[in-house]
Amino acid sequence: MILSWVAIYGTSKEVKLLDRRLGMLHLVIFLVVLAYVIGVRLVLEKGYQSLELSSGMVAVTLDGMTYSSSNGLVFPADQADLVQPLKEGAALFLATSKLTTPQQRLDNCTDPNYPCSADSDCKPDPPLSYGKCEGGFCERQTWCPAASVSHPPATAYTSQLEALDRLAISLIGTINFPMLDPTVLTTEDGRNARVTWSIPEILSRGGVDMVEAVGTGAVLSLVLKWSCSLGPGGSTCLPRLRVYDIGQGAGFWSQWAQYYEQLDNGEAVLRRDLHNATGIRFLISSRGNARRIDIYACVLQLFVALALLPIASALADTIMQYLFSERRHYREYKTETTPDFSDVRAKVEQLDKQTKSQQEKLLAYGDSEP
Repeated sequence: MILSWVAIYGTSKEVKLLDRRLGMLHLVIFLVVLAYVIGVRLVLEKGYQSLELSSGMVAVTLDGMTYSSSNGLVFPADQADLVQPLKEGAALFLATSKLTTPQQRLDNCTDPNYPCSADSDCKPDPPLSYGKCEGGFCERQTWCPAASVSHPPATAYTSQLEALDRLAISLIGTINFPMLDPTVLTTEDGRNARVTWSIPEILSRGGVDMVEAVGTGAVLSLVLKWSCSLGPGGSTCLPRLRVYDIGQGAGFWSQWAQYYEQLDNGEAVLRRDLHNATGIRFLISSRGNARRIDIYACVLQLFVALALLPIASALADTIMQYLFSERRHYREYKTETTPDFSDVRAKVEQLDKQTKSQQEKLLAYGDSEP
């Protein structure tokens, strides 16, 4: 079997079959492949261009001034009052509701974060706790009065942020595509890029209800999206803001404290104001892509087209030989088996040898005559 396989050579044979169905089938498949190459590879995907993805830098500030209300009192609030921490890399937390426990000091007191019904429920943890239960809570060494969101002390007070429509976020973004163009693109280069959006507009773009965001908080991803066409004839590349609700209704809260010293009976005592805040967490990034016409990409698309176009003939041949009712006749015309030329060659060689032998005999006979 191996010898028969080695002794066979296959070559292409061009057969022109006159059949309208085959002609239409081949034309339809050819047009589909051509439409994919031109429509998808060249027009939609712009395969004749080089593509580079990049990430940039963003600086964010909170603009505007509004107010918060607490126990019927109104307090003006600006960026220094609303953003904690004040400076944060590519992120910002806007506290919309804040529970403040003022003038805490280090002492022994009951902690609402550790409920109990007996001393055995309080795990001894010297020197912070010695396993004593008092008034339904474990007694611990902590910042007193101890506070929790569910059990705030009597001295705690709540402030609610109002009029969010008076606040806006300004983004200063930069990005560059070093493989295609060394130029650094920025929103501050005078090309009239929009950099400020109001808080209600940002929430609306992210599909977040304002009442829900103020009440339970939210985590939003703000992306400055760049899509640039570099090179001659390219349009002005300006970023667009995309907002995504990555918290999906889970809310967000944060806690921080402000420390200071206060005189108590002539002695300086360390105190702090504890803040438990619910609000909106903004995570900002700058991402984008750039394209530029590239000779290597053009050559690549040319080879893709040359590789895909023969598919039309291959599919037409397959359908012709195995699916059409006249497939047996098509196969007979397409495939032809020749005679075994190896046997013919052996017979020709044998005849040559016989002819040569006869000629030698005749010459020998002629030489032997007197």
